[in-house]
Amino acid sequence: ENILCNNEYDVVISDLGISKLSTEISINENEIYGIIPYIAPEILQAQKSNKYIKASEIYSFGMIMWELMTGRRPFWDQNLDTELIIKICDGIRPPINTNAPEGYIELMQLCWHPDPNKRPTTWAIRQLLGEISLNEQKSQTKNY
Repeated sequence: ENILCNNEYDVVISDLGISKLSTEISINENEIYGIIPYIAPEILQAQKSNKYIKASEIYSFGMIMWELMTGRRPFWDQNLDTELIIKICDGIRPPINTNAPEGYIELMQLCWHPDPNKRPTTWAIRQLLGEISLNEQKSQTKNY
């Protein structure tokens, strides 16, 4: 519901609930916004020094990659509660489906790395997705 796609398959990730909230009221920097499975562990730990940073968004992107790969929301079979928050902060991630293009799983796992400093930048993600796409095209060409 937060992944928008046009007729030319251009994809935009959005969260209209948050954007509405941010325009209507001032956001408290100590509040946590979003849906639990997509929120980075460093944000869920609710330390005052932890603010939403680019690396936190990269974590969310990794979870979106998992959803695109499986067709399900991360942790779809669990309650979105404090118990899940604790599990995520302790390092639990959704199970890996091995039926994915070469490099996809590795990129996804890099995006949800527990250390925000070890997550890829958006530039690196773009480069890696380009390589994954190119390799997938080459693979499909070989199969014909």
